[in-house]
Amino acid sequence: MKKNIIFIFALLPIFVFGQGIEFFHGNWDEALAKAQVEDKPIFVDAFTTWCGPCKRMAKNIFTLEEVGVFFNDNFINMKLDMEKEIGMKFGMKYPVSAYPTLYFINQEGDILSKVVGGRGGEELIAEGKTALSSNDRSGSYAEKFENGDRDFELVYTYIQELNKVGKPSLPIANQYLREEPKISKQEKAKLLLEAVTELDSKLFDQLLELKSEAIKSSSKETFEEKIVNAGLKTVDKAIEYEYEDLLNEAIDKVKLAVPSQSDAFEHRAKMSYAKAFQGYDEWAKHAKKYIKKSGKDYETYKMLVVEIDSYQKKNDDAKKEMMKWYDEILKCEECKNEDFMVYSQFLLKAGNKEKAIEIAQMLFDKTKEAGEPTNRIEQFIKFLESQS
Repeated sequence: MKKNIIFIFALLPIFVFGQGIEFFHGNWDEALAKAQVEDKPIFVDAFTTWCGPCKRMAKNIFTLEEVGVFFNDNFINMKLDMEKEIGMKFGMKYPVSAYPTLYFINQEGDILSKVVGGRGGEELIAEGKTALSSNDRSGSYAEKFENGDRDFELVYTYIQELNKVGKPSLPIANQYLREEPKISKQEKAKLLLEAVTELDSKLFDQLLELKSEAIKSSSKETFEEKIVNAGLKTVDKAIEYEYEDLLNEAIDKVKLAVPSQSDAFEHRAKMSYAKAFQGYDEWAKHAKKYIKKSGKDYETYKMLVVEIDSYQKKNDDAKKEMMKWYDEILKCEECKNEDFMVYSQFLLKAGNKEKAIEIAQMLFDKTKEAGEPTNRIEQFIKFLESQS
């Protein structure tokens, strides 16, 4: 039965009404110039109008909200019809022999990676992450730094480039600040905000002293996001080393830096630690508190159903909780059609055929109201009805 469910489910078009990928409309030279100005690599979808997989990616993958968020944040994105002049010119330098071909190209025009064939949403994001990690531009800055260049913008960009590819930047920031450079408080705050990727460092204490300057150099939202992300990395380290004191240190430091988010962060951190070492009951206790502190919204419930999935397969209480949270997701205005389909599939596998059909019917009604084709959803409903 499982194979049939997955097969039918895969046939359904996922109509997501999120932003999706924003594609740049211009020629290649303009895209390259934009990439250099914004300091982002370029993602190119090299397609033809007659290519089936190209059409499916354009309709079902590039429109996914999570794909759009990732690619819009990290790349200049282009779609090039390889049978038109702009695409043919591109193909003279970057050969394409099958469609779609997906290119990831750095700011200098060098190929980071080349992918042939269609990809799903998660696969495409994974390809993008691999390309980003290979776009290591820190070498030229390292050479200048080692030769004694201490220009502030050079050091700041060096730290940025190290962070982009996941290399440690704290040693560079520490060395630079130990030398007591003649920089303003706002420059120091800007550098610290980029360098503090974990909270268990002395640089965090310096950043906290310059909190108002750090916010001025970026924004309140950016400051809080950086602190929370650094806190989550510290929690990961606490789990890696099985060191609960480090977990508590992360919680305390987030409380000092962003008190407005400290309660939600504490329960999220303790959820992660409980999942690693303490089991479902402890995890669920903090998950329920996290809902209250972070807000009963779409993103909260989406994160929780992903987290609880490993528990619900063996724990009836977790399965019931997951169903409750999915019901809340489907009430949210942000709910995507894919959420209906995933939940329906989950219910069918869990033996709740009646509820699975009810959710699929809700998807049918929503899709029809949006003016989108419903024939494949009707097929899926008929399949559900045929199951014993």
